[in-house]
Amino acid sequence: MNINELTASRIKDLRAKRGLTAEAVADGLEISRSAYSQMENGHVEITLTRIELIAKFFNVPLEEIIESSTTNHQTFTGNNGGTNGNNNNNNNNNANNRSTFNNFFSNNEESLDALLKVVKDALQGKTNIS
Repeated sequence: MNINELTASRIKDLRAKRGLTAEAVADGLEISRSAYSQMENGHVEITLTRIELIAKFFNVPLEEIIESSTTNHQTFTGNNGGTNGNNNNNNNNNANNRSTFNNFFSNNEESLDALLKVVKDALQGKTNIS
């Protein structure tokens, strides 16, 4: 599953948890129902701008959509910047990842810009996150 599919899945989960229809979310985002459906099902690439609008619509931080999409399926090793397929203790790993993410990026605009570039590149297929 690629990052676009993971992000799409997270968006679908946010909608379902709030009991909203896809049509209601599409209307809120001012896009067609068809365009929203394609995005939610991972059939189109989701731009960072669109993710920002979705985060605003659902009133969640941007990293909740992006960070949850990547860390729920990967474990950060911490020593080499890579990931492995081990999903044991996933809840602990997610808490550690969130803590590391928050500590690293709190009040650090330059680092946040670097993160946004990585995310944009990943969404545009310039990097391979598996």
